[in-house]
Amino acid sequence: MKKALKSPCFYLIMLSPLGLLLCAAAKYCPDFADFYCEKVYKPVAGFLGSITGAIPFSLMELAIGSEVVFVLWQCVSAAIRAHRGEQSVLKAFSVVLVRIFSAASAVLFLFCIFCGTNYYRTSFAKTVGLSVEKSSKEELFALCSDLLDRANALSTELEHDEHGVTLYGESDFAMARSAAEEYRLLYEKYPFLKMGGKTLGTPKPVICSFVMSKTLISGVYSPYTLEANVCREGPDFLRGFTMMHEQTHLRGFMNEAEANFVAFLACENSSDPYFEYSGYCHALLSSMNALYSVDYEGWLELRQKYSSALDADMRAQNAYVSENESKISEVSDSINDAYLKINSQTDGVRSYGMVVDLLLAYWRTK
Repeated sequence: MKKALKSPCFYLIMLSPLGLLLCAAAKYCPDFADFYCEKVYKPVAGFLGSITGAIPFSLMELAIGSEVVFVLWQCVSAAIRAHRGEQSVLKAFSVVLVRIFSAASAVLFLFCIFCGTNYYRTSFAKTVGLSVEKSSKEELFALCSDLLDRANALSTELEHDEHGVTLYGESDFAMARSAAEEYRLLYEKYPFLKMGGKTLGTPKPVICSFVMSKTLISGVYSPYTLEANVCREGPDFLRGFTMMHEQTHLRGFMNEAEANFVAFLACENSSDPYFEYSGYCHALLSSMNALYSVDYEGWLELRQKYSSALDADMRAQNAYVSENESKISEVSDSINDAYLKINSQTDGVRSYGMVVDLLLAYWRTK
């Protein structure tokens, strides 16, 4: 026992039950999640996230590569020690397993304190007094029609390639800096979103984005490095929205539907037509998918009214998805579904569609 107490691995392993206890308190103790978010998460994550946000490359991407190297190095070192007779095979690899388990425990702890507890905070809709209720298909049609009119109008203001597909005129890194600036404009309407400094949440375009594209992951929030990581593959027109979505997770709203909704608000409130178009396009995609399932004739009527640029963008997105659909993307989707359910989003990946209910509730206030 004395030997164990002297080992750093022991203390790292003890972090995981501490993190799980914190998540349990957030889930079962009334108001604890909100208290923790305001008094602990926001100050700490705001400070650390402002530091990581100032670094121009993805620390998460670097960390994943380092973890792979670490595991390989530990395994090779254990094999060498066993081969030389310095340790038995069992002892050499048991040391490796303890170290890997210790690292995994630390990872779980960081997830709990910088992400897990936020799944149980008061929802964005409740915070702003948004009333979500059942809607008729006529209301859904009207929402889709309004979204379409605005998307069509915005599509004429943007740059396009020879196929009519929307292009962002600058680099992905320039887009990321603009996304961080545009997101902060939302603080005026929703001051509770404010946290950290000017560099907080600056999205990080991932260098090895081809890996993300094969799993059809457009973005990921990293609670370990407090970063909003974004895939650089696929059509440009939805990337701005993705950057807003991942920044919303960093502000502590983990529910996917709410992150989509707040991202739309950030895009709608943007001073840049590109980000506004990106947000309207994602909202239109979600709403039209819902309309298709309840009113095909209405869907068909609106689908025929897409501008040539908007139609080109939607076709480009469909082509991108079709090109990357595979067993890998199916496994990724299953893992994501399980992850959402573990964190009390019982609808799993279907929770992404709930953004339509939030959009309808928001439209009633306009």
